[in-house]
Amino acid sequence: MLNLPPSEIDALALDDYWFWCEVAEREVQRRNERQQQLLDAM
Repeated sequence: MLNLPPSEIDALALDDYWFWCEVAEREVQRRNERQQQLLDAM
């Protein structure tokens, strides 16, 4: 999903950290919704 190595995560400012957490959360939600759509289509 997000390919940030731990050293880059450690270097993020707190605002940037929460920004990327939210990006990752939206991506997980998007993938879950897509998977559910595919399952519903079966």
